[in-house]
Amino acid sequence: MTLLLTDDDVTNLLTMSDCMKELEAVYTDMGLGKTFNAPRRDSFLMSLRNDAYFSFKTMEGGSERLKVVAQRVNCDLVSHPIVDGNRRRVKISAAPGGRYVGLIFLYSTKNLELLAIMNDGQLQRMRVAGTTGVGVRKLARKNSRKAALIGSGWQAGAAALALAEARPLTKMTVFSTNRTHREEFAAATSKRLGIDVIPVENAKEAVKDSDIVASATNSHTPVMGHELLEKGMHLTSVRRFEFDEPSWRKADLLYFSSPPGNKGFSHYASESWEKSQHESDVSSEVLLEEKMYKRFKSKTFLLSDLLVGKAPGRTSEDQITMMNKNWGLGIEFAAVGKVVYELALKNNRGREIPNTQFSQTSHP
Repeated sequence: MTLLLTDDDVTNLLTMSDCMKELEAVYTDMGLGKTFNAPRRDSFLMSLRNDAYFSFKTMEGGSERLKVVAQRVNCDLVSHPIVDGNRRRVKISAAPGGRYVGLIFLYSTKNLELLAIMNDGQLQRMRVAGTTGVGVRKLARKNSRKAALIGSGWQAGAAALALAEARPLTKMTVFSTNRTHREEFAAATSKRLGIDVIPVENAKEAVKDSDIVASATNSHTPVMGHELLEKGMHLTSVRRFEFDEPSWRKADLLYFSSPPGNKGFSHYASESWEKSQHESDVSSEVLLEEKMYKRFKSKTFLLSDLLVGKAPGRTSEDQITMMNKNWGLGIEFAAVGKVVYELALKNNRGREIPNTQFSQTSHP
């Protein structure tokens, strides 16, 4: 049988502990050469809306150990509004019922069966935060107890869980440009984590005396400047824009979760889209990432190589380390998807469909 799993199913089944455990294992597999990742493909067309364009994104990955392959598919309308003076990347809920379209297809490499189809929303935010959490666990100082979080949105909620899973935090400060959001976020996160989570007025106040600084925003401009860095900090970001270039320069060690630049990305677009005034946030991120990698290549490494001893880790309490959760990898969806699938079977979650609906007797 093939399982259909919703975002609610994933939310109820997947813990950050399980997520990070499997992500660390599959990134270790990657370092050992026992996974594959197909380059992410982003394709663009003009849409009927003046404020948005159509985006179709796919990525795949597989693990020999897990005996699964996953494909993630996103069908989106993307806009770039100015919010609080900064350009943001915002997906529009344009599907019927005001919904989004994101799916993960999980296949068995043993018998070719389509094991599950699941919504990607909750799993997406957990695998992003979980990967940065693995980086925190391996690179932040062992005695780290205070974390600063920049951002108070949906992704920031998962980031807070990962930070608390990676280190036994006693305090977290939160800054975002929306005062109401950050105050509500701090109250909810404090209750969930059982630690002090304090909303503050600016990034400087958030970062001061922090062991770990995490950014989880959709900003296209830096949210924190290099002047706020302190010895011994570990920095982690979802988007490479979030820390300014001098911060990258100041860091002693830099890590990416996937190969930097266009090694993990392919771009396709209609001629009309290319001629439009729309700027691809993906293209600009690729260019910036390639620039950073070339400039700081001597101190830049992959998370997977760190896990198998091919890259250096922190060697002193004063070092500043930074990890950028850059392009998503298919193995992240394979690993976390397999965890969710097995938990769903154990807990009788999901809707079953005969797997003969997804196979055939005629030669393909």
